[in-house]
Amino acid sequence: MAYKCKVCDKDYSSYKSLWYHNYKYHKVDVNIEKKDVNAMSTSVNTNKCNFCNKEFNTRQSKSRHELHYCKNNKLKEKDDEIQALKKELGEYKKDIIKDIIVEYKEIKKQNEELMKLLKVHPKTLTKMNNNGCLINNGTMNVQIVQLGHENLHEVLNDNQKLSILNKQAMSLNQLIELIHTNPEFTQFRNVCITNLQSSVGFKYCDKAKKFLAVNKNELLNDLIENRIYDIQNFYKEIESKMTPDKANKMKKFIDRMLNEPELKNLKKEEIKLILYNNRDKINTELDNNLKELEI
Repeated sequence: MAYKCKVCDKDYSSYKSLWYHNYKYHKVDVNIEKKDVNAMSTSVNTNKCNFCNKEFNTRQSKSRHELHYCKNNKLKEKDDEIQALKKELGEYKKDIIKDIIVEYKEIKKQNEELMKLLKVHPKTLTKMNNNGCLINNGTMNVQIVQLGHENLHEVLNDNQKLSILNKQAMSLNQLIELIHTNPEFTQFRNVCITNLQSSVGFKYCDKAKKFLAVNKNELLNDLIENRIYDIQNFYKEIESKMTPDKANKMKKFIDRMLNEPELKNLKKEEIKLILYNNRDKINTELDNNLKELEI
C-alpha cells in the first residue's frame, strides 16, 4: 500500500514515513491524529516564497530558497553575517595548530582501523557518532561547507552553468563531480562514501565541526535534491543562452527527476559510484592539509 502526500504528491511506503514528511516539511503538529494528518495533506498550499513571491515546483525547493538564498529574508542576512565572522576568525596560532595536528593524526589512525570494519547496521549510527567515530575532526586549513549551504549560483559563472546544462541527462553527474571532488572546490568536499557494501556514508556537519556517519541512502537523497535544485536555478538563469533543442531536453530531464522515482534511483546508483571512485581524492585532501599546516 502506498501513502501519498496530498500537498506535494510524494509517495511513501508507510504511514510513519508520510507522517514524518508532513511534520518536517508541512509543519504538522506532532500531536495531530492520523485522520487529521491526512486532512492536512489535502489542504491547498502555495509554493511561493513568503519573502519575494518567487514560485517553485516543490515545497522543499521553496523552503530551501527561503532559508539559504532569498535576499529578502532577514534571517539569511544574519546567517551571512555569522559566516563572515567565522571567516575572519579562521586563522589559528602555530602552537594551537600543532596540537590540532597531533589530535587529528590520532583520530585518523583510529578511523583507518574503523573503516576496515565498516559494514555497520544503520541502527548503530547514533552510537558511532556519540562515541566519536568519524573521518576527521574538521579542524583543517580548508573550511568545509555543509551540504546544502554551497550557494552554487554565486560560485559558478554562466559559462560553467551552461556547460553543465548542455550535458542534459548527465548534468547532475557532472555538477556533483565538479563540486564535490574537484581540487578547485575543496571547501565543498562535504560528502564521502568509502564502502559500497556498507549502509553508511559520511556527511560534514558544520555544528559538530566534523564528518558524521549517516545512512547512505538518505545522504544520496539529500545530495541529489540539493544539486537538482541548483540545476533548476541554473536553467531559469541562462535558458536564453541555450539552443532551443537542448533547453527543451534539459527541461524534460528536470521534470523527470522531480516526478519519476525510477530515474532518481538510477541516478542515485551513478552518484554513489562517483563518490566512491573519488574517495581517495577526499582522503588525499585531508593529508595535504596536514602537510600545509606542519612547520
